[in-house]
Amino acid sequence: MSNPIICGPILGFEEGGYYTVCLLTDPMPSPPTLEISGRTAPVPFARKATVGGHEFWRAEIKIAPGAKGTPVQYRVRIKNDPLVDRHGRAEWTFYVPARKEQPQIAFASCNGFSSAKLARDTNEPYALWDRLAGQQQKRMAREGNDPPFSLLLMGGDQVYADEIWETRRCPELQRWNELNSKKQNAARVTVAMESEIEAFYAWLYVDRWKDEQMSLVFASIPSVMMWDDHDIFDGWGSYPEERQACPVFQKVFEQAARAFDIFQLRCSPRNRLNPSASHRTLRLRFGEYHLLALDNRSERTLKQIMSEPHWQDVKGWLAKLGRTPVRNLLIMTGLPVVYRSFATVEKLFENTPWHEELEDDVQDHWSTTGHQAERMRLVMVLLNFLAEPARREAKAVLLSGDVHVGALGRIWDENRQIGMTQVISSGIVHPPPTTLAWTGLRLMTSDNPEPLGVEEVMAEMLTPVGSDRYLRSRNFATLFTGTDEKIWINWICEDEKLKPSYAISR
Repeated sequence: MSNPIICGPILGFEEGGYYTVCLLTDPMPSPPTLEISGRTAPVPFARKATVGGHEFWRAEIKIAPGAKGTPVQYRVRIKNDPLVDRHGRAEWTFYVPARKEQPQIAFASCNGFSSAKLARDTNEPYALWDRLAGQQQKRMAREGNDPPFSLLLMGGDQVYADEIWETRRCPELQRWNELNSKKQNAARVTVAMESEIEAFYAWLYVDRWKDEQMSLVFASIPSVMMWDDHDIFDGWGSYPEERQACPVFQKVFEQAARAFDIFQLRCSPRNRLNPSASHRTLRLRFGEYHLLALDNRSERTLKQIMSEPHWQDVKGWLAKLGRTPVRNLLIMTGLPVVYRSFATVEKLFENTPWHEELEDDVQDHWSTTGHQAERMRLVMVLLNFLAEPARREAKAVLLSGDVHVGALGRIWDENRQIGMTQVISSGIVHPPPTTLAWTGLRLMTSDNPEPLGVEEVMAEMLTPVGSDRYLRSRNFATLFTGTDEKIWINWICEDEKLKPSYAISR
């Protein structure tokens, strides 16, 4: 007799070569076990959380790379019965690259819709997940020369929680939403409201990660995820202080963070840069890649993106890397550090007396007045790291999403002849802006080269090979280091006529 897995398996990679398998089930009298091909002893799952009346389980196993790349099959059992996912699958396979093998990495963001209407109007909403799952299956079957993907990076908005304010699942929040602003800011959180918020986020992950091919990818490519605003709700951290700090907003954040810690961070502190801190920034090493996934939401306000202790944690980690060989440094930031300038739009909002509907989206960007100094700080911290003699050949790549188009940018320090490449992949599910919206955005923004504080450090948008400068087609990106030692970036677009690529040499 089989038992259903309500959500999962969710496969993750953890610092130190650990792989985790997580799943959500109905309550069970005893823990399930993880069976790994080629290993005689099953690994027991540990119950880590209760979510919406269900139980969240995690099993962890260390797998050292071998001389050859290895497909690893796994199953989940409760006593002698197999656990199957909601699509009837009882066995999954992932790939562990060889010690000297250059891993194939996929990067994606914006896994959902910002409105119910947009979801209804989008044909084949999970077409890119079908493409990614199909590519992985072909690679596992060794159809072609490319090895299987061995890491999936998710750069934010893995779920879209914006409907929390309008859904019938949260009637207490609907009633709060009908109050005037002053009463909203002063309202206390009732027991019923807290209960429905917690239930909403539990339902959200189960519902949004149920697609057949998406769930197969989550079960067969180890992932590392970092959140952005829609994982909480649209614009979190870019609201006025009195609204950001109000009890209802804070309770929603608390429950969104709990769900993020469970489903996306998989209840594990191994990847956390500082497990005791208020931020959730991650760091790990995967082959020749060092990854820093910056949490740009937990501490965000209109005046800051990261707290001072957070900055010290980041600088401390980079200082430790100063004693470690670093060939490739990946830095995940939800919002692009290099993108079109919103200065004109920001000035327009400054001349209106109310909080515009889109103002939080503009205030999110690194280039807005309130965050420009912090953007420069991030740029200089990373450039100073790269300027060290032992780091001058290291390649640094900023990975971002959020803006619903794919794009390419660069930060270059002319004096020191060092720089970083910005890769934007967005979104794997969320559609690009309409022609009308994109035309308006281009009229109100600029992509002229921009000096960052000092004239010798410039940020500019580049054009990938094989496409226009901006990819207005749903997409995900792949990263691979070739025999030429360059990191090759390829965007896989829904419009298959587009085949953008770029080679990063330094």
